[in-house]
Amino acid sequence: MTIDPKYSIGIDEMDAQHARWIQLIEEFRSVGSGHMLERAGIDAAHRALENLLGYTKSHFVSEEKLLAAHKYPDLEAHKARHRELEAAVVKLLDEIRAHARGTPLKLNLFMTVWLLEHIMGEDDKYARFILGKPVLAARAT
Repeated sequence: MTIDPKYSIGIDEMDAQHARWIQLIEEFRSVGSGHMLERAGIDAAHRALENLLGYTKSHFVSEEKLLAAHKYPDLEAHKARHRELEAAVVKLLDEIRAHARGTPLKLNLFMTVWLLEHIMGEDDKYARFILGKPVLAARAT
């Protein structure tokens, strides 16, 4: 699986995982954008979000191992950001279970913003460290 070049951080393994992550987010968006007032739509969104959360946790473990192997100095802060995302997604999953109105829209916005911020900000920083490139103050999109 390949990633859109604008999201590439230059580390093939992580780029492939980010591409899969983006695909799972798109799958959730697809199911979450319609039929959320119907039981089948709620169930489909719930399954898609559980798949996304499972993959997210797996990706974070892989990413944290990579950072530890390279002695990334901001590893603990990066881990903390991961835990924040996991907690936020679990909260949204609970809202879907409770049939809270607006949850799919909140999740769509949250995941999109977080994904862009995290991959293009936090992940770009560790990639530059690992690849020996200077860290930029902000990356152009």
